[in-house]
Amino acid sequence: MELPKRPLGDEYVRPGAYRAISARLAANPKMRELTALIMYCFDRRTRLLPFLFADSRIIPAGMRAIGDALDHAGLTKSRLVFQLWSPNVRPSKARIDGRLPDLLLISAKQIHAQRAYELVADACGIPEAQRPLILCGGPKSIYEPWDYFGRGERGEINADVAVTGESYVLLELLERILEHKGPGETMRQGFLRARDNDALEDIPGLYYRVDPPGGGEAHLVDTGIQRLVQYLDEYPVPLSSFSKMEPKHGEETLRPAPIPTEKIHKYARITSLIMTHGCKFRCSYCPIPAYNQNTFRFKSPERLGEEMLLLNDKLGLRNFFGTDDNFLNKRETVEEIVQHLGTLRVRGQRFHKQIRWGTEATIHDAYKCIDLMKDMRLGGMRALWFGIEDLTGTVVKKGQAGTKTAEVFAAMNAHGLCPMPMMMHHDGQPFYTRGSLYGLWNQVRYLRKHGAISVQITSLTPAVGTNFFDKPYLDEIVFKTVGGRRVDEAQFDGNHVVASNEAKPWRKQLNLIMGYAAFYNPISLLGAMIRPKKRLAGADMGMQVIGMTATAKTAIDSIRWAWRLWRGPIEHCTTVPGASLRVVKARPQEIETQRPTAIPPDSTEVWAERDVASGGKVRLPILAGS
Repeated sequence: MELPKRPLGDEYVRPGAYRAISARLAANPKMRELTALIMYCFDRRTRLLPFLFADSRIIPAGMRAIGDALDHAGLTKSRLVFQLWSPNVRPSKARIDGRLPDLLLISAKQIHAQRAYELVADACGIPEAQRPLILCGGPKSIYEPWDYFGRGERGEINADVAVTGESYVLLELLERILEHKGPGETMRQGFLRARDNDALEDIPGLYYRVDPPGGGEAHLVDTGIQRLVQYLDEYPVPLSSFSKMEPKHGEETLRPAPIPTEKIHKYARITSLIMTHGCKFRCSYCPIPAYNQNTFRFKSPERLGEEMLLLNDKLGLRNFFGTDDNFLNKRETVEEIVQHLGTLRVRGQRFHKQIRWGTEATIHDAYKCIDLMKDMRLGGMRALWFGIEDLTGTVVKKGQAGTKTAEVFAAMNAHGLCPMPMMMHHDGQPFYTRGSLYGLWNQVRYLRKHGAISVQITSLTPAVGTNFFDKPYLDEIVFKTVGGRRVDEAQFDGNHVVASNEAKPWRKQLNLIMGYAAFYNPISLLGAMIRPKKRLAGADMGMQVIGMTATAKTAIDSIRWAWRLWRGPIEHCTTVPGASLRVVKARPQEIETQRPTAIPPDSTEVWAERDVASGGKVRLPILAGS
């Protein structure tokens, strides 16, 4: 299930290609006439630890990125709907400028996929002459695009296209469709003409259905793996989408106007922000390296500072969360970013007095950057989330040994940075062990003792897009039904034990909630009050209060699921999930070899020449440790 890699030297689009296609679309009168409804799906059954409470205060970055991309490309009439805020909005009832939208863009993760299927079904019920072009994106489309096709009793419910790449792929698709769209026609009619003329096959990053004339076998066309935009500075500044957010309500229709921009800071207490993409580790349960084609991309320090200052000045936003895979992946990049941010001023005050942000990293890389933690704090950083998984390295070894973790946490505490570890509870791991760190309770208490401010504990679950996905299904340890009820995608959230070879999986389920209780409890809160951390006392006590409240709600769901696992019976899956329709690969893409032009003039990267499969040489950045 891991995504294949493009040939060496063909991972990226040409430098400047994103800005060029955006400018072409903005100059196209057809683009300026369009309207778009952008919906981020959310299944409220997943509102459990570790993101309970925070989830309603963050506008997802992916949805905003699409809104910004369309606005910058000339499509200014759009509305963004976050289903956690406005859960009942239906495409068939939505009106923009008094009419149904031309484009319906649906973004979903696997755990929220059921809500996405419902939106597609609703849109498919719109009369053909008015039906919007249905485009699905997000992680669900990237790793399991086929699930958006052939739904319903007769396979009549289908998205038009599943976009398996980033916004550049979307813009390339829209440009091609507009070339085939006639006067007075809908975008869907333009798409059908482009599809039937085989005009979409050379756009990597698409899945769409083809029903051959004459009753031939329906199939899906896969145009291959996307090419990435290498320099993230090419993307538009993430500002315009905030002025298009749908207010919170329970109606099926859209409100007459979006949330006023002067009030958006009351809704978006935390703002997700793209900083870097990629990670050098190759964990079997993680899809990130393959998705990023084993590359590391990042915004320049100047651009990142510009975005934070602009969002703070225009919208009053001051708390940011980096959507990084591993922010500390490359020390040189980290050093440049945090030192630059530390030189900035916000209304006459030092940057870190007004701007706060956190992101994700690994203990291995944090250990190499201990001497930079003072600069991180001065650059506004307040927290790092670590994928520690297991302190003993049983699940994966990536430099997270107990002593190294304790040293990193101590340095972070001393500089006012919150360590936020994320753990995985796996088969065979007991809740408690005497004299060792192997037990879940032992690891949680160790982390708490050495300065962790929060903790995330999830069950090791088959993750789409990873090498770890197929094996549990082939080993027949993934649950298909429990107590006669089908295990659906919302339960693959890590909070539910849905795959295990243990005889008593209900114990593993209870271990999860007891692990949270070992961290968030009145004794820990009392300890935070009696022995407050010098620079993190408020964060420590606040997270204990929030964590205990969230643990109580999560415990109810966890105990119910444990009860069902205990009562059974449990039926196991016997096959790996896949497409119900035949998938046909589009014609092969030619490899670009003009990579030397990709070198930015002010780059501090280390470059090396390598041969490519099609002949010739390319210059590529060499990652630290690669």
